Amino acid sequence: MPLRTELTGNPDVVRLSASALDRRERDCPASAAAKAYPAMRPVVRDRRRYPPWASFPLGLVISALDFVECDGYDPDVAAEMAVEESRDPVHRGVARWIRHACRTYVETSESLAAELAAEGVELRLDGRPRVVQHGTRGASAVEMRALTAWGRWYASPDGSVVEFRRLRLRRPTGRKSDHSTLAMAYVAAAGDRVVDPRDVYQAVPIPVEHGGVRPQRIRVVEMGLTDADARVLVDAAPEEVRQAYLDSVRPVAARLLTDDRRAPGSDCAGCRLFGSCEALARTPGLLGLPGPGTHRRTWSVTTARQYQVCPAQSHLRDLHMPAEEAAGSAVRRGLLVHQWLETAHGRPRKRPCTLDDLPDPTGSFHGLAERVMNWDEYQQIWPYLIQHVDVCPLRGPGEVTAVMPEPRVAAYDPTADVVVIANPDLLRRVDGRLVYREQKTSLTDRGITAENALELVPQLALAVCLIAGGVFGDTAGTVELEQLTPASGTVIELDAADLGVVTAARAVLAELAGPWHRDTAFRATPGPWCRFCPVSRWCGDASRADEGPFMTVDGLVIDPVTGEILESPGCTTSRVEAVTDALAGAEDDEPPF
Repeated sequence: MPLRTELTGNPDVVRLSASALDRRERDCPASAAAKAYPAMRPVVRDRRRYPPWASFPLGLVISALDFVECDGYDPDVAAEMAVEESRDPVHRGVARWIRHACRTYVETSESLAAELAAEGVELRLDGRPRVVQHGTRGASAVEMRALTAWGRWYASPDGSVVEFRRLRLRRPTGRKSDHSTLAMAYVAAAGDRVVDPRDVYQAVPIPVEHGGVRPQRIRVVEMGLTDADARVLVDAAPEEVRQAYLDSVRPVAARLLTDDRRAPGSDCAGCRLFGSCEALARTPGLLGLPGPGTHRRTWSVTTARQYQVCPAQSHLRDLHMPAEEAAGSAVRRGLLVHQWLETAHGRPRKRPCTLDDLPDPTGSFHGLAERVMNWDEYQQIWPYLIQHVDVCPLRGPGEVTAVMPEPRVAAYDPTADVVVIANPDLLRRVDGRLVYREQKTSLTDRGITAENALELVPQLALAVCLIAGGVFGDTAGTVELEQLTPASGTVIELDAADLGVVTAARAVLAELAGPWHRDTAFRATPGPWCRFCPVSRWCGDASRADEGPFMTVDGLVIDPVTGEILESPGCTTSRVEAVTDALAGAEDDEPPF
């Protein structure tokens, strides 16, 4: 559906943020385009409810830094003031990170100042952002094109040097050639200072100061707020910046404004087109919950697993608090197996995996693996892939069509007011019937059977409910779990049209999602997993007990380095599976900041 049929109002007012030019693979183009038309509103009204807690930590960091740089407060005091003055409650873990981020920024800023001082350059905070805008206000209509950049602005006393600083939650990740970087530099080079910062997102056109000294040197710096690092991405003359923008960015920005392609996923919950978008499947009762929770939110099995281990961990991960990267061998092995399978099943000419695709790793390194991994990595996963050959989903029996490896699936449950995200390992049709496959690797047999699979692997319960809810067009299908060990490859099948299976699956989802759906406090549940929690450094309640290199959960010993159960194979529990899944980190994409 074209954007202009879903929005009404003045289409001649465009306000584009430079950061919107960062396009990740799974971002929705139409959602990004809709945000750029502030004078238009959705034709289908959608009542927007907002979270009852502070959900944008970077905004609080900006407030704290204003107290430091404008009023001279100590960073810790400034962070505390920003948290106290927040309109919405701030989770203790978030407050802890804000203090760290504020100190980190100040320290890094001092290092940048020292480097510039060696060149004879002094920068001062400029509290008024810059904007590039062109337009007119007529008797009956307003036309405006505005490009903005959100961050912190600095300038030399004589105005000859302008520096824009982009804040990153953890570490600098940008490149000089990124479209967003070049757009930020262009705003610094060609933009005018706004009269009142509040007008940037409210006034049309935005009142600005005209005249004055134009800068002769433009800098764009990314500031890491966790790892105390800064990266100077642009340090150039305005003419160079303008030319780079015109050559590389302007065409991209123009395409963004008219791109109405749909990619349902994590953008959906806050999208302006939510009420009219036909690409997002509507499935009332998908999660089996009786009514809406605090506000529209996004939920996945990853969310559920993290919450099952610790609500605080789930909340901090949901807010993208910087996490320690998972490095266990089981984590890496699972990712590598998925990479290989996605490559194999995504070949243009669909065919089953064979032993010819898997040369002996003791010999020369050839085959599909060379595209996605090195020799050591291939050697690690080769025994698992050998077991996959006999259970490859493209083997049949039956005619295999519509093969889709690693698709993103999104569905909206209007009863719960939740957007549900799933990432099947493979979708296909066999003799016309939908088959939804999940895949799991482990060093030994985990004892997962058809009788306990829905509880122990809730991805299967979600798959059953998605099919039964008609998300894929029909309400019949098969859900499979492929289990690979170095010694075996097996497949469990569940009939998504069986009422008993569907009922059991809905009960699993309701039990997992229900407590999360109602929670507003997200209190920590300390335990042995705290020592390996990726966000425990921000949690004041984390258990610091030293139990040696392993952890014990529900009587089972887990090696957090490998992610393997070391004792009693064959009798795993839902909580144990949740802990091992949480050790693997989030499946979601990295945040765009």
